[in-house]
Amino acid sequence: MPTYKTPDVYVEELSVFPPSVAEVETAIPAFIGYTARATKLVASDLRNTPTRVKSLLEYETYFGGAPEIVLAEVALDNSNEFVSAAFTNDYYLYDSIRSFFDNGGGPCYIVSVGSYSDTIDRDALKSGLDAIRKYDEPTLLLFPDAAGLDAGKLGAVQQHALKQCADLGDRVAVLDMRRTDYVGGDFRDTIGINNLKYGAAYTPWLKVNYSKNVSYDDIRGVIKKGMTSVTLATLTSDPGIQGTLNKLDAALADADAVETKLATLLAGSPSINASFAALLTAYQTNKTAGNIQAIHQFLYRLADLVDDLSADVAGTEFSALIGNAIANSLVPAFTQLIANERQLAAAIGGGYTEQWGIDPDPAATEWGDLFDAGAPSASTTPDLTGAATDAAKADRFIPNIVANFAIINGQIDGLIAASGAYASTYEQALHDTYPVYKNIVRGINDTLSAIPPSGAIAGIYAMVDNQRGVWKAPANVSLSNVIGPVYNFDTDETDNLNVDANAGKSINAIRAFAGKGTLVWGARTLAGNDNEWRYVSVRRFFNMVEESVKKSTYWSVFEPNDANTWVKVRGMIENYLTQKWREGALAGATTKDAFFVRCGLGTTMTSQDILEGRMNVEIGMAVVRPAEFVILKFSHKLQTS
Repeated sequence: MPTYKTPDVYVEELSVFPPSVAEVETAIPAFIGYTARATKLVASDLRNTPTRVKSLLEYETYFGGAPEIVLAEVALDNSNEFVSAAFTNDYYLYDSIRSFFDNGGGPCYIVSVGSYSDTIDRDALKSGLDAIRKYDEPTLLLFPDAAGLDAGKLGAVQQHALKQCADLGDRVAVLDMRRTDYVGGDFRDTIGINNLKYGAAYTPWLKVNYSKNVSYDDIRGVIKKGMTSVTLATLTSDPGIQGTLNKLDAALADADAVETKLATLLAGSPSINASFAALLTAYQTNKTAGNIQAIHQFLYRLADLVDDLSADVAGTEFSALIGNAIANSLVPAFTQLIANERQLAAAIGGGYTEQWGIDPDPAATEWGDLFDAGAPSASTTPDLTGAATDAAKADRFIPNIVANFAIINGQIDGLIAASGAYASTYEQALHDTYPVYKNIVRGINDTLSAIPPSGAIAGIYAMVDNQRGVWKAPANVSLSNVIGPVYNFDTDETDNLNVDANAGKSINAIRAFAGKGTLVWGARTLAGNDNEWRYVSVRRFFNMVEESVKKSTYWSVFEPNDANTWVKVRGMIENYLTQKWREGALAGATTKDAFFVRCGLGTTMTSQDILEGRMNVEIGMAVVRPAEFVILKFSHKLQTS
C-alpha cells in the first residue's frame, strides 16, 4: 500500500475483472520423417530440428521435393504408347504433407530424421519424436514413413508416440497401419494397451494422383514391349534423338563418377558435412595434435577429390560445359584458402608451417593440379608438433580449418550441381523432341500411387476445427484430391473396425460412397470401449481446455492463497467455459448443467493444502458427443378416418 504524507488528491486504479483465458491452437501437426534435404543456412543444419512451416512452398524451400520412385517396369503397346507402370516408393512424408495442405491444413512442424538415401529406421523416427517433445505448440504427431516398417518396428514407434502424448497431455497421435493390414490385425497385436486414449488410427491407405519425381535414369532400364525389354534408342530412327540419348547417357555416367568418388571418400558416412563434424567433435573431446592432423588429412582428401574429378572429365563435353565456370570460382576461392593458411601461421607462430601451396591456372579451362610439386599430398601427415600440443594454441586452428573446409566443400557442391544441371539440360531436350519419352513420363505421373492417410486426416482436423470447432467430430467429411481408398470394406469389416470386443482398439474407416466421394467414417480414439475417452473430439477438446487454462493460470503462481485469488481464478475459467457453452461445445440447458468450476477452502482445499502452498481447482465439463448411431424407427399406423 502506498504511504500518503503530502496533502493532495491521489488516484488509484483497482483491478476488478478476472484475467481471461487465451485459447491455444488445436490442429498444429508435427510431421516426422525423411526429406530430400534439411537445409536452411548450411547443409543438414535442420536435421532433427523441428521447423515450423506454413505452406508447401516453404516446406520445399527447406526440405526439398518428392522422392524419386523406384520403377520396376514400364509397359508399352506395339505402337509405343504407354500402357502401365509398376513402381514403389518407401518415403511418404512429402505426399502426406501435400495431402495435409490439400485438405485444409495450415501451420505445421517438420522434423527431418534423414534423407532419401537413408534406410527408414525405427530409432531415427523415435529420435525425431524426442526432438519434437521439447516444443509446446504441436498438438498432433504424425510419422507416415513409419508405415513402411514391419509390424513390430511400427508398433514400437507408435507406442513411443502415445507415451509422449500421455506424458505431455497436450497432443494426440494420428496413426497409420501398414498398407496390406487393412483390417488392423497386425496393428492391434503390436500397439499394446497403454495410453490408447491419446491415439486415433485410420485405414485403409489412399489412392492419389500426385505428380512424381521421375527421371530418364529411372526409366531407361525398365521399358518393355510385351515380354521384351527395349531401350528408348531402339524405339526411334531419328539421329538427332539418338544423339541426345547418347549425350544423356554420357552425362549420367559422369554424374555417377562424382557419386562414386564421394562414396569412396566418405566410406559409409552420411555426408561430407557429417564427416567433418565428427572430426571436429573428436577434436573438441580430445584436443591433440593427432586429431588436428586427422582434420587436415580430410581436407587434403577433399582437395584431391576435386583434382580427380577434374581429370576424369577433362576433354569431355561435360568439362567444356562447366570447366570455365568452375575455374572462375576456383581462383578467388583458393586464393582465400591460402590467405587463411597464412593468417593461421602468423597466429600460431612457431611449430606450424603453411600446409597449402595451391596455384590454380586462371587461364586453364580445367582445374589443373591443386598442389605445387613441393606441397603435401593427401597421405602426408602435417608436422604440428609444438603448436597443437598446447590446447590454447590448438584452438586457434579451428576457425581457419572451418573456413577452409567451407571453401573446398563449396567447390565440390558446385561440381555436383553442375553435373546435375548438365544431365537435366539433355533430359529436357529429350522431353521436348521425343514423343515416346514424353508420353511415358506423362503416363507414369498419371498412374495412381498409395499413401498413408494420416496427412489427409490431419488436414481434416484443421479444417473442421476452423469451420466448426474442435468439439465437432472430424468425420462424415470428404477428402480432397483423393481418388479413393485402396480397399473397400464390407459391413462386417467396418463393424469389427469400429468396435473391438477384445481390447477396445477402435480403428476409423475411410470409405467411398457413390455420389459423395471418399469420406472419413469414424471418430473414435483407440480407447473405443472407454465411455470417457471414446471419441477423438472429446479427447482433443479436453486437451485444448486443459492447455489453455493451464497457460492462462500462471499469473496466480505465488499469489496469496486466499479467497481473492480463488474468486479471480474461478471467474476466469467460468467466463471461458461459458463462451464455449454458447458456441455449442458443452451440453446443457444452462451453464450449471454444462460445467462446474470449484475452488475454495472446504470444497477443494483443506487447511493443510493451504499451509503446503496448494491451490486446487476442480473443473467438470459436459462435452457434446457425436451422434454415432442414428436410429430411425418406423411402424404402421392404423387408418383413423
